[in-house]
Amino acid sequence: MGTVMGPFDLIFTGALIVATTGAMTWFPDIPGGTQGHHEALTARFERSGDDGIDEHPSYGDAAVAYVDRIVDRQLTKARGILSFDGLILAFLGLIARDNTKLDIAKAHMVPVLSLMGLLAGSSAICLFLFRARWGYVADLRTFSREMAATLALTRQRSYWIERTVRLSLLSLGGIVMLVIATVIGV
Repeated sequence: MGTVMGPFDLIFTGALIVATTGAMTWFPDIPGGTQGHHEALTARFERSGDDGIDEHPSYGDAAVAYVDRIVDRQLTKARGILSFDGLILAFLGLIARDNTKLDIAKAHMVPVLSLMGLLAGSSAICLFLFRARWGYVADLRTFSREMAATLALTRQRSYWIERTVRLSLLSLGGIVMLVIATVIGV
């Protein structure tokens, strides 16, 4: 037995595709590079009149430790998003069952599966962020190069974390719309 999509399902799914495309491509807050951040952090840990952070291990070590904490904070954010996605996916699964009073899946199967797909995609991106990254040996030769490599990694991870947040919020908004549509009988 096939699923017949009504006008609401077609409009909802089409709008979800457009919103997802916009959420995945529009990023005004992610910088194009990290050179300015690198210079600002280097200046923060250097002392006037001293040599650069590469010549002073205590300065370089403090700067690299600071940048590494940024990566740790990003992983904590990814863990939080992963937990949120899991809770929302479980909630969607509960309200989309046949034996519930509010059976969203029976009325709107394609939108429910689309939202589950968005949550699964967001979760997959978060899991991808947990990959172990050793980096290149050449990047570990100086503190400056290690900072630059880590800042590049944080920029890349920021880009993906922003995507997961948008997908999660888009899914949450879609679930609210489906619940309302089901309750009012659309």
